[in-house]
Amino acid sequence: MELKNLQESWDSFPEVSMEERPVLSSDLEQIVVRNPLSDAFYLKNKILFRIIIGSLLLLYNIYHLRALYRYGGPDMDQQVLLFFLLAYFVYFHIRLLLFADYPTLLGLQLIPFLQKIETIMDKYIFSFGILSVLSGFYTLMLFGKVFYFSRGGSSPVLLENGVYKWLIIIFLSVSFYILFLHTLIPKYKKLLEAVRKYKVGIGARPQKK
Repeated sequence: MELKNLQESWDSFPEVSMEERPVLSSDLEQIVVRNPLSDAFYLKNKILFRIIIGSLLLLYNIYHLRALYRYGGPDMDQQVLLFFLLAYFVYFHIRLLLFADYPTLLGLQLIPFLQKIETIMDKYIFSFGILSVLSGFYTLMLFGKVFYFSRGGSSPVLLENGVYKWLIIIFLSVSFYILFLHTLIPKYKKLLEAVRKYKVGIGARPQKK
């Protein structure tokens, strides 16, 4: 009877369409989540993927830094900054994964569950800023490699000039963020807004018993 009352209460909630509604257990202790909350909940695999890729890139960066230190190279400052960016990127996502605590997440009551999902989504959206800067670095490095091999071992003049090199990195980073802002980020912002509306709606409406 309690589950039926909860379902009727949620049926009258207008903010989310029928196919997007979550199904709640009778005691609000265990939650079976469906769209749009399923995409918010199942960020775990994407966070893990970023941690793995970031860790591999960090290991390669350490190896490259070691080679530059031993044999010299013109890109030491760029590689050092890239090391700190990658280290922060990996740290940020590990911390986010530990905060999410997915094994126990479904054991939370409804409102704490939604609050944690909201925080996870908000931090995940923020991480696109870091991803944009890394994309700018690696795009410039890829461009340099292509130019180097296509010109028989000569590097572009722009990449040899420190000022122009950093301006290009900034330009590429901003460009990638704008790209993410118009492609990937809107999806997650929509999900975040749905979670917030759901949370506000649940808090504003008295629960039937």
